[in-house]
Amino acid sequence: MTKKSIELDQINRKILIELQRDARITNLELANRVGLSPSACLKRVQALEAANCIQAYIIATDLDRITHNVQAYFMVHMDNIRPETITGFERAFIGFSQVVDCMRVGGDPDFIALVVCSDIPEIDRLINEMMAADIGIRYIRMHVILSRPKWFVGYPLEAMKWKSGT
Repeated sequence: MTKKSIELDQINRKILIELQRDARITNLELANRVGLSPSACLKRVQALEAANCIQAYIIATDLDRITHNVQAYFMVHMDNIRPETITGFERAFIGFSQVVDCMRVGGDPDFIALVVCSDIPEIDRLINEMMAADIGIRYIRMHVILSRPKWFVGYPLEAMKWKSGT
């Protein structure tokens, strides 16, 4: 599917900011907040979706309220950083459902992954499975999350330098 390009003008920026604040907002309320008619607003939202500026509408759950869980950051150190090793690792890591976020970073470690499991024994099994997978991991350091004084609730779009289009 070919993504369409779109101009990220002031109105489209406002739409993205408002939708990030509340993805359940009605089109009518969104149109009022950004100063458009409902039909014009809906066309812009659809264009932003077609251009992949809006990738998904998701909910934020209170994991502690609904599950028993342990969250940890895995600092993944690779055997090497050859392109084929990195590509193989990234493909394999997608298959671990407990990995909810993964970033390749400069320096040491090579990757940082946010992992969510039901308990410590599950984390232990996950690490053993990852190490046995022969996907180029030298070792993993783990940092268990004890508390979350601030959690991700969206990007600071108001403070970002915007591109003119996509």
